[in-house]
Amino acid sequence: MRTEIHQLSELMNEMDEKELSFLLNDFKCSRNKDSEYFLKKMAKKHEKKDISRTYLVIDPDEDTIMGYYTLALKCLSFDGQDVDPGLAEQMNLKDNVAQAYLIGQLARSDEAKKGSGGVMIDEAIKTFIGGKKKFGCRMVRLDCRDELIDYYRSNEFQLIGKNFKKDLNQMATFI
Repeated sequence: MRTEIHQLSELMNEMDEKELSFLLNDFKCSRNKDSEYFLKKMAKKHEKKDISRTYLVIDPDEDTIMGYYTLALKCLSFDGQDVDPGLAEQMNLKDNVAQAYLIGQLARSDEAKKGSGGVMIDEAIKTFIGGKKKFGCRMVRLDCRDELIDYYRSNEFQLIGKNFKKDLNQMATFI
């Protein structure tokens, strides 16, 4: 199966609203309904407000979204948390804050092949490496549920700790 990656904002300019809504609403991710909701209801709003950029992995032969990932900038704050000194050095931690790129969403459709998540992570990292060359920042972070820690570790992320709400795990890798 061949796929293409398209930035949502470009599709918003190229497609009429009805056609784009049909494409987005066709995306199914039974493993994570929150990710499905984000793509269908929030992604376009975030694009318009310059909060994040969403990249769609599309099967052009079927005209379906096989997965997507959302990228943004979001600092990682460590108020009151102990951070390993070596890790703090690597993160350029200053005043308990580290600058970071964020993989805010990552989801594959129910029809996507196993392994496509890793491909999307690689594409996200390539985008961030381009940003690093232009304006710096070496850390890429994400938040995930407990059951995804091992998956992200297999993709070279390391566990930093729980977020402030204690409902998600903060993970990071360095580029």
